Amino acid sequence: MESSTRTGPGWDRDVVGRYRLAGQGPGEFYARLVIEDLDSLGASARPSVLDIGCGSGLMGVALWQSCIAARAGSYIGIEPDPTARPAPALARVIHSTFEQAPLEPASIDLAYAAMVLEHVPRPVDFFAKLAAVLRPGGVFWAFTVDRRHYFSWGSQWLGALHLKDRYLDRVRGPRGESVLRYDNFPVFYRCNSPAALRRVAGREFTVQTWSLHRIGQLDGYVPYRLRRLSRMADRIILRAGLPGSVLVARMVRR
Repeated sequence: MESSTRTGPGWDRDVVGRYRLAGQGPGEFYARLVIEDLDSLGASARPSVLDIGCGSGLMGVALWQSCIAARAGSYIGIEPDPTARPAPALARVIHSTFEQAPLEPASIDLAYAAMVLEHVPRPVDFFAKLAAVLRPGGVFWAFTVDRRHYFSWGSQWLGALHLKDRYLDRVRGPRGESVLRYDNFPVFYRCNSPAALRRVAGREFTVQTWSLHRIGQLDGYVPYRLRRLSRMADRIILRAGLPGSVLVARMVRR
């Protein structure tokens, strides 16, 4: 686990331990972290919430967006993929990249992005936009791939060899035929470590990070016959305290 100085109400909780015990998958876990921040503002706050890369649900599950919407005053989604079908819980959806989205300065109380940062080609532009749209004291939650874990190395290696689509077709099913198969968008991993996030945050944000993992985390990406080896690697990572496959960051606008 890696963490900077904790900020904000209640952030002495055991995020790493809670992740390992999360029963309904990462989407629920991420939603709970966001909701706890919203609840800390009080029932009358009605904060503005921004989902960057909203897709068709938080980690593909629209229910978690509905749970967040119940605590939000305004709930905006950003989605550059024109084929995505955003959930009805979002009051407004902007089909654009985040950097180009027409958002008012200092208009957002809380923003989050799930599995987005690995796809950001120019982190400086992304975080400049984030600093512009978050109000002072506003929070950004990032849920992404930790580039220090071997999963990101494998992803980049397969991409460089132009084998990633073929590999995903094999382990998750052909595109268009399996609900588990997702689009293979380009990945860059340019702001996917604690050090990289602190660098792009500059003086605009305080940064707190956690590197998370659990046994079986990567089963959906590993051929069945190799899962025993993958789970052995999971145990080694957890026992040795090595960086996990998921990086979570909580950033607060100064």
